[in-house]
Amino acid sequence: MKYKIIPCSEGDAELISGKLSAITNLKINFEDIIEDELVVFKVSDSDGNIIAGCNLFINCWRDADLDILWVEEKYRRQGIGSALIHEAERIAREKGCHLMTLGTFDFQAKPLYEKYGFTVCGIIKDCPTKGHTHYDMIKRLDDPSDESVAAAPCAFEIQSGDEDDAEYIDDKLVEYNWSQVPAVHDFEWIGRKIQGDNGEPAAAGFAGVNFWNIAFVEVLWVDEPQRNQGIGSYLLSEIEREAKKNGACIVMIDARDWNVNFFKKHGYTVYCTLEDYPNGYSKYKLLKLL
Repeated sequence: MKYKIIPCSEGDAELISGKLSAITNLKINFEDIIEDELVVFKVSDSDGNIIAGCNLFINCWRDADLDILWVEEKYRRQGIGSALIHEAERIAREKGCHLMTLGTFDFQAKPLYEKYGFTVCGIIKDCPTKGHTHYDMIKRLDDPSDESVAAAPCAFEIQSGDEDDAEYIDDKLVEYNWSQVPAVHDFEWIGRKIQGDNGEPAAAGFAGVNFWNIAFVEVLWVDEPQRNQGIGSYLLSEIEREAKKNGACIVMIDARDWNVNFFKKHGYTVYCTLEDYPNGYSKYKLLKLL
């Protein structure tokens, strides 16, 4: 059976993300769910210019992700990165997080993270481009022995930041990344849906192709009455085709215990498993070469 796939319209992303989150929350029986939270830390020079910072994302199940860590080149090796990691861990523990994850490339700060107890749990070779490597790393925060590594001395004050600071820190890390591995093209967003009889989406998927030709499927959702009819497979195939058309050579996706086999069936390989994410459940990171 062939389904008519059309581009997503404004507002579809928020609607579908909400539906998918509701499904996930029903599947994961977790007490004391909280609101997702972005925590921002920054370091400024004497003129008030931001010279370093990190963006820490804490999800609704109290798992922390050190999403961004950046230090301006002239201020590196002065203990700022260590102080930011230490502060991020302190806040994560304070908010009840039991583990912290992060992703880093070979040209970033893997040795620093290892120094503070992070271990590699997933590796992607030739990423973002041939000759480079991407590492997924994890650290448990519910083991008191993990707190034994003190932060290196730092002459700078760690300050709280806001969303504007978070965007600036993100942009500066992107700028550094591009100095190491130049961008190939602009970011391309892909949103596709199958319209139901009532005018609302019966299925939808969202993906992006980044500036290094890496695609990531952020959302793949099929309304419950439409499941087991091949719609999800058809929609995923269309998103992959569109990603490849936009230059993607690899596509990545996150899955859970109840849907990981669907992606395996469609040629995806698990390269990283995060156990107890949250407690009692696993999260899987998968990839597929296009």
